[in-house]
Amino acid sequence: MEGNDRHWRGSPLDMAGNAIDPYGIREVVIEFDNDDEDILRPKQRDEFGAYELQQLAAYLDSLAHSIRKGKKN
Repeated sequence: MEGNDRHWRGSPLDMAGNAIDPYGIREVVIEFDNDDEDILRPKQRDEFGAYELQQLAAYLDSLAHSIRKGKKN
C-alpha cells in the first residue's frame, strides 16, 4: 500500500510477508512503460474470487515470461 490510498504496488510474493488480505480485490491494473495499460475486472462479481485470482496469476506469469523473452502477446 502506498500512503493512505488503496493502491498496492508490488508482486504477489509480497502479499504473504505483509499480511495483505487477497480478498476485496476489485480490479488489477497493469501499466506498461509505453503508457499502455490493461485493466482486469471480475466478470460475474464485484470482487475477484480465489479461482479468478489463480487464473489471473497464470496470466501474469505468461505475460512476464513473454516480456522476458522480448515478445508481445
